[in-house]
Amino acid sequence: MAVLKPRERLVYFRITEDEFHQFASVCEQEGARSISDLARSAVQRLITECNRAHEEQGLAPKMESLEKMIAEVTIQLQMLAGLRGQGVAREEAANRGPEGSALTNGAMPAECDRQKE
Repeated sequence: MAVLKPRERLVYFRITEDEFHQFASVCEQEGARSISDLARSAVQRLITECNRAHEEQGLAPKMESLEKMIAEVTIQLQMLAGLRGQGVAREEAANRGPEGSALTNGAMPAECDRQKE
């Protein structure tokens, strides 16, 4: 099987004997082929976590802005619902007879009949 990205660079660092045994133990637990593979995957994981943290920092102000916009839209919807409710109440009051009781049998006030014509 051909290697798409050959590993040409070498990075090395010194560790104590105790650290070596700890790394070897973790290799067995994680199923890594070698301490080099373990170190490589650990560094890659660290890079991924750092990138994710930077992305999340960029998202926080956007999320805050969206939350404010949603709150403003909610307030406006509540105001519209209140205005609609007032309009319905006025319409019901207009449909009531002179004594304040609702018209029955579908009768309409004379001015409504004139508007229909």
